[in-house]
Parts: sequence; structure tokens; C-alpha cells
Amino acid sequence: MQKQLLGASLLLIIGLVGRLVPHPPNFTPVEAVALFGGAWLSPFWLSLLVPLGVMAISDLILGWHNLWPFTWGGMLIGTYLGHYVMQTHRWVSVAGTATLQATLFFLLTNFGVWIGGYYGHTFTGLITCYVAAIPFYHYQVLGALSYSTLFWAAEHSLFRRLMPARR
Repeated sequence: MQKQLLGASLLLIIGLVGRLVPHPPNFTPVEAVALFGGAWLSPFWLSLLVPLGVMAISDLILGWHNLWPFTWGGMLIGTYLGHYVMQTHRWVSVAGTATLQATLFFLLTNFGVWIGGYYGHTFTGLITCYVAAIPFYHYQVLGALSYSTLFWAAEHSLFRRLMPARR
């Protein structure tokens, strides 16, 4: 359990620092933290706690917002994807899961923006909301892929010695 707490603490710190330092929009390690927390950490409640901790602490610092149920929910989806889908020993699995996570996060959070009413509660408003968010989507995907690649490389070198995967 001590190695799991060390891993959880490390992921929490990486997620917080990555979210709090200046970065391109949506280019943070938080999605990779959720994915790899789900794949690495045991018990499962610990893997859920890490991305929620990152989001809660950073939202308190950056400023609370009305989209928190959607952003936090998006991170929980990532944790479940990491736990049930991602096989960290295969790069293809990591890249596919990271892309899926970024896409689901994009769809969920922008649905939350649409629900907020800024674009109108019509189908046209929904489409307009998603189209307006497209310029930020590539940052989301690039962030998820970049940080997941770094985590995958670390897992294949350092972390396997420190904290064996739960699988």
C-alpha cells in the first residue's frame, strides 16, 4: 500500500503542477493522470481520488466554475477507461485510450457549456457550441497523447521497478 500511496501522491503533484503552470488551453497532464491512475493504482477508490483531488485543489486555486460536474466527471471517465480499457504495456492501447479520453472529455464538457445556455437550448446551439470549441480540441488530444506517452515511457522504465501495475 505504501507504493500505491507514493504513486498516488506523485500523480497528484504532476496533475496539480501541470494544471497550475501556464500552458496552452487544455494541454495538461490531468487526463493522463486519470488514465494511468486507473491503470496503476489499487484500491480503485484511490485511483478515483487522485484526479478528483487534482481538480478540486486546482479549481479552488484557479477559481470555481459552473462546469465542475462536467470537468470532474470527464476525469472520472478517464479513470474508468484506464482501469478497464487501457493496457499500459501496449503503446497502441495507450494512444487509443488517450485519444478516446480526450474526445469524451471534449464532448462532455462542451455539452455542459451548451446546457449553460450561452448558445441557446436548440440543436443548432449545440452544434454551434461544439464547432466553437474545435480550436481547443487539438490541444486536448495533444496533451492527452503527450503526457500519456511520457507516463507510458516512465512506466516502462522507472515505475515498473517502484510500483508494479495492478494487472
